[in-house]
Amino acid sequence: MSRKSQRLSNAAAVVAVGTHVVKSEQARITSLELQLQACRKAMTNAGIDRTDVGAVFTSRAPMSYTAMEWNMRIVNELKIVPRYSSEITVHGAGALGTWQYSAMLVANGLVDYALCCSGAMDRRWVDLVKINAMVEADLQFEAPYAPTTPSLYALWANRYIHEFNAPPEDRAEIAVQNRKWALHHPDAAMRSKGEITVDDVLSSIMIASPLRLLDCSSWYDGGFGGAVIITSAERAKDFEKPVYISGFGQATTHEWITDRMGLWGIEPAMEPNLTTLAVRPAAKQAYEMAGIKPTDLDMVESSAPFTFLNMMVLEDLGFCEKGDGKDFVHGGGIAFDGGLPFNTNGGYLSFGQAPNGMHMAIEALQQLRGEAPGKQIDGAKTGLVHFHGGPAAAHSVVVLSSEETTR
Repeated sequence: MSRKSQRLSNAAAVVAVGTHVVKSEQARITSLELQLQACRKAMTNAGIDRTDVGAVFTSRAPMSYTAMEWNMRIVNELKIVPRYSSEITVHGAGALGTWQYSAMLVANGLVDYALCCSGAMDRRWVDLVKINAMVEADLQFEAPYAPTTPSLYALWANRYIHEFNAPPEDRAEIAVQNRKWALHHPDAAMRSKGEITVDDVLSSIMIASPLRLLDCSSWYDGGFGGAVIITSAERAKDFEKPVYISGFGQATTHEWITDRMGLWGIEPAMEPNLTTLAVRPAAKQAYEMAGIKPTDLDMVESSAPFTFLNMMVLEDLGFCEKGDGKDFVHGGGIAFDGGLPFNTNGGYLSFGQAPNGMHMAIEALQQLRGEAPGKQIDGAKTGLVHFHGGPAAAHSVVVLSSEETTR
């Protein structure tokens, strides 16, 4: 890690958040309107207007509102004239990548304020089961066989389980603990479904072996739009409860799963396997920039959409050695009572997968500001957010702190 990179630690902060949540029984608005509502709230909460915004970054276009250059739709509707703008498209990891690029801009004085947004109403408009799999499948070698997203991820799951013998009971425990957090969050998709047990997970229907229904993320039937305002640490002193971007990292290993098998001679996998994710180098960069280690974190939020993938993420984030995720989970490592607070809104498994959404990152911000809509973590000061994209292809990691220094 270069000294220049370390200078970026805590040099930028999130100073305002805007969210717009639409439940399944509410109005059928578009994904564009969803994001615009969140953007307007974020700008209002920051006390700035469109003339103050120097950069606009979005994640990729929602599947229900396909458009070239999604950032231009946002810019056009809000009537902003940004100096810097782009659609960050490393699959879903791009949503968190928008924060990273914004931090670099404001920390170097190129703009005063950056606006980042994401969110989608996809499930209300399109068949995500069909469309999402086509986005994540190789058009030549995978898509002709009409895979589902779980069937693609099952390739990863089978290899991981074969290598490390991760029992279904331990993988199921991740779903059980995530559900406990979701029961406290007013917007969680599975809040009304009640608690689940390991036996519930193991007896749920098989989707794509070894993945059962409760091993998989639940779709968010409505929509969750999120937006944040990011500025320099110096300007952040004028705001109430800024959350500092202490460190960040990003890494991408492939596009399609079959591409990954040809990855030789470069981290995170020095041989063609599926057992280590690009989470590892991304997290390493984030930790080094922030000057912390995994045990310094008060919570972790991950977009991992399957139980086994959450286990792999915990390993690659450094909470245990590779292959020991089963022991970490089995030993209460992420227990709702007493373990590492992990996916404190329920995660993709129980809060729901709101495509391109920032809900996991916004949950971290709310926890660090002491404003969690669900169960608040007492004394939370430092948290990590992980976003994935594609079939475990791209990964972004950000370390956040409620204090200006983590060193």
